[in-house]
Amino acid sequence: MKKTFAPLSPFISLGSIVPVVLLAACASPASVETPSQKQEVATLNSGWQAERAKYMECVQDKADDGAKGKGTSKDVAAGAIDACKAQLGVMHDAFQSYLSAQMSSAHGQTSARQAADRVTTDTREKARTYLTRYVEVERYKASQR
Repeated sequence: MKKTFAPLSPFISLGSIVPVVLLAACASPASVETPSQKQEVATLNSGWQAERAKYMECVQDKADDGAKGKGTSKDVAAGAIDACKAQLGVMHDAFQSYLSAQMSSAHGQTSARQAADRVTTDTREKARTYLTRYVEVERYKASQR
């Protein structure tokens, strides 16, 4: 039995497919990663995540200390975040290194920096939201004892 193929769409001709395929092939060079490069990226990935965990632990420890005081929960959260600013900077740098290891172009490096800034801002704001509520809950528990 002879196989037949469906005709090409009237909007796509064989002549228009070839340049598109060639353009796509030329536009994105093949990524050649050695096993050591893959290992470095994996190490950097787990490294920045470990730094994020250290930051969250730092702010929670500081919030625990502040929860015993008289400041508002927002003030306690702000104080904890301020006290752990250096650890947040370490996380930022580790995340940027992780992304930069995967990017080679100047545009990629700029994108890595912007993404690291965004993740840092998001992490700080998530910590602020969490800590504010955490302090409220801890104070409530303490008042019930």
